[in-house]
Amino acid sequence: MAAEVFRRHDVDFAIARRAAGWTNATWLGGGLAVRVAGSAAAQDLVRETRLARLLPAEVGYPAVLDSGETNGFEWVVTREIAAVSLDEAWPDLDGAQRVAAIRRLWDRAEAAHRVAPAAVEAVARPRNPFYAREPAEAEGGLRRLRASGVLTAAEHTRLSAALDRFWEALPDAPRVLNHGDLSPVNALWDGTDVVALLDFEFAVLAPVQLDVNELVKTAYAPLDGEPATREREDRERLREAVDELARPHLRTDAEVDLLTGYSIQLETWGLERELAKPGREAYPDWEPYRMLVSWAHTDGGCYAPLLEHRFR
Repeated sequence: MAAEVFRRHDVDFAIARRAAGWTNATWLGGGLAVRVAGSAAAQDLVRETRLARLLPAEVGYPAVLDSGETNGFEWVVTREIAAVSLDEAWPDLDGAQRVAAIRRLWDRAEAAHRVAPAAVEAVARPRNPFYAREPAEAEGGLRRLRASGVLTAAEHTRLSAALDRFWEALPDAPRVLNHGDLSPVNALWDGTDVVALLDFEFAVLAPVQLDVNELVKTAYAPLDGEPATREREDRERLREAVDELARPHLRTDAEVDLLTGYSIQLETWGLERELAKPGREAYPDWEPYRMLVSWAHTDGGCYAPLLEHRFR
């Protein structure tokens, strides 16, 4: 399908190269970026193409050139941007560059947050698959982790109580257009700047704390092993920047409860997904597990340094 799309645009598929991505297959070449849906049923690319027309230029979403459906699978063609994934570039960035990149990533996310909800309600995803639609669904994930022995009874109880507070806070929270998967994987870095925010297939109308959680996680997720002095210093600088960006959205207990709930749900989803693969006995070393048990044993979890001082 990708080869046929490239031919339609007079580009030899032989020069195309595969890009990263796990929900869709993406090829780059000849000034084009071609994405083919990984499922014939989701209709996420159709939805994203419609949403892209409503995003402000400040988001940096690439120009859509064509879209369609072949054999039941959706595809979309956008203009290729001369840049690499921010996630790919991240290990080679120094502390100042990482701070600048996170600030620009959040700038572009905030441009999406400012879109009038009524303008995008018809094309935003009805739900984000990483998060539950109702309390029983969220509780079900925790129960499965408890039944499999991954969580203790006490950990399950503590996480369930945090989710109860999330559901209590949710109805009164304003909704904005969230990217829904605001990871460096979905941003492009051209060597000096984050020039684009991509992959709005999971964009939803929800409290802004959904995207804030991903922002905070870039600076506060647990590391593997003890970082070197330079890495530790760079991480502290990144945390200072993230704290500044996140604090306006964490002024009340209800906003903190929303952040907490989104984090617990995201890590529950991620942990269940990884446990379904071979090698599940290594789960104590996995980031989703470490994040969850931190929430279960510590007020504020891995985010405690931010939440303890959010009003400063």
